[in-house]
Formats: sequence, structure tokens, C-alpha cells
Amino acid sequence: MTRPNAFLCSLLLLLASAARGQQVTDLGQVPMSRWGVPAANYSGITSLGDGRYALVSDKESADGFYVMHIVQDAATGRVDSIRTEGFRGRPAATLSSDGMSRRDAEGIAFFPPAGTLFVSGEGDQQILEYALDGQPTGRRLAVPAIFGTDRIVGNYGFEALTYQPATHRFWTTTESTLKADGPAASPSAPGEQNLLRLQAFDDSLQPVAQYAYRMDRGRKEKFGKIYALGVSALLALPDGRLLVLEREAYVAPNYVGSQVVCKIFVVQPDQGWQIDSQTDLRRLDPNRFLVKRLLHTFTTRLSPFSLAFANYEGMCLGRRLTDGRQTILLVADSQGGYGKVGLQLKDYLRVLVLSD
Repeated sequence: MTRPNAFLCSLLLLLASAARGQQVTDLGQVPMSRWGVPAANYSGITSLGDGRYALVSDKESADGFYVMHIVQDAATGRVDSIRTEGFRGRPAATLSSDGMSRRDAEGIAFFPPAGTLFVSGEGDQQILEYALDGQPTGRRLAVPAIFGTDRIVGNYGFEALTYQPATHRFWTTTESTLKADGPAASPSAPGEQNLLRLQAFDDSLQPVAQYAYRMDRGRKEKFGKIYALGVSALLALPDGRLLVLEREAYVAPNYVGSQVVCKIFVVQPDQGWQIDSQTDLRRLDPNRFLVKRLLHTFTTRLSPFSLAFANYEGMCLGRRLTDGRQTILLVADSQGGYGKVGLQLKDYLRVLVLSD
């Protein structure tokens, strides 16, 4: 009997999942300042268990993370309170000219087997392990050379990091296309499709699998003051699926009309083709990129009547509700509360509730 190929299996699984009609309830965003949480550049979040979370900020003078206790309503998932336990870390080994750590911490993942945290740095393209007191252990993920600092487009390195104890896998990717894989979507390359490599590591901290991922195309004109298109967060689910947050941020010339479009896709790596660092993504058969399914999309905007603009960069599992539904927490980066008094960006938490 002829066996169906991997692409067909993957497509059938995704169609079956869509047919089941998994729904997402979006509870919207709430400003963390409501509970006195200080403004920062929150770029990653991970659950420590029992309602405690670790968050990284990508513009700090020290290397480490914040710890917060986030209480969600057991029935609805809404955020009821946030209590910060402060920053844990050490003075950064090297600082930039503006006094910030050159590590540029972007992603964070709790590693239950060791009771430690791993933090990805976009500045050094390293994923380092820290004890819960914020001190480095000296261990790191064995990152393949293709992800080195000389191989990335500046400021588009390791933005995302996640770990799933049920599958014993870390996952990371660069925010945008590596230099070797073609042009990255930008004002100088409008309409390009970013081609990414999703990299997995096992509990021994060694690379074990790599997959090709194709982003949606971004805008083709009117790029404003600032434009960024890339994957800002990953979230590994217990059943082996992976959530991918594609984020397109546009800052208008006079700020009014700025917006961030967020799309969360589902992929199933174990149903896809593996690649390696020698694979040429520009010549790769389109069928060998991971099949993705849109799970949810939302847009935040800056208008004369709304300061809801929020650039979401972190994503993790929240609490499970009393009816069994799983929540997801997303955190936005306000650039330290950028703006003038009364017109400042806010650090937001957003809650999504999955139906299955």
C-alpha cells in the first residue's frame, strides 16, 4: 500500500484541526501600570508555575529578568492583579553607548528539569542559562554557526524563545531572514517574504532539528518612520504544536495612524520536513516549508482617540481555567513608556483563551 507523503499528512492534520473549529476568545489588553508595574521594554515572558512569571526587558543596564505574580480569574482568564517581585540579575559585562546591556535580551524560557531560565540575546546571538536569582550558570544552548552575529540582519536576531517540558524541546528562530537566505522584508525590499529557520534543541542543550518557515508578506509601500516585520514570539504547546507570532509594526510619520498587526499561526513540526544549515531556502521546494494555519489575528492602533498601540513581543501559557480551557498571555513592549507625559505608550498584557 502506498504511504501518503509527509506534506499530505501535515495538510490533512491541519484541515482536520480547522474542521474541529478551535476558537480563540480575545479578552483584549490591559495596562500593567494599573497595578503599579513600572514601565520597561518587556520583550519576553515565561511561566514559572503557580501564577509566577519571569519577563525580560531588552533595554536594561543589567543582565537578568523581572519576576511577577499574575493572578487570572479562574473562570474567565481575565487579569485580576499583578504584583512585581523586582529584578533579578547582575551588572552587564558590556554596555552600549547608551548604558544598556549589549546582550539585548529578547526571549525567555523556563527549564523545569534544572529549575533554571534560558534567555536569548539579540546582541550576541547566544542563549544563556540563568539561575532563578538571575546569576548565569555558565551553560548555554549549542547554537549552530548559521545563526551567528555575522549571519543576521542587524537587530533581527533571536527575538523568540520557548521550551515545552512535555516534548523536551527548546525552540527559537531569528526575527527575520538570515543574510544567507535572501533579502529581509524592509522598506528597501518591499513585499519580500521572510524565510526563517525554526531551530529545536533537546534537554542536553544540543540542536536536534531545523525546519523552514515562510512568513506572510508585509506591506509594499508607506513605511513611515519605523517599520518592522518579523517573528517576535514562539510558544510550544504540550501536544507538539508550535504557535508563531508574526508581527508587522508601522509607525506613521506623525505617529497618528501607527499600527501593529499581529498574526498567530499554528504549525506542527513533527509533520514537516527537516532541513539543515546547508539547505538553500531560496531554492527549497515550497511544499517543504511548514504548513501553517492562522489561529488568531488582531491589530492595535494609535489614533487621536486611542493610545492602544502595542507592540507584542512575548507569549507564554497562562493558567488553565476551571472548564479546562487554556489561556495564553502576551506582553507588549512600550519602549519604557515612550512619549510625552499623558501621551505615553503602555506595557500591556493581553489574554487569549483557547477552546481546546
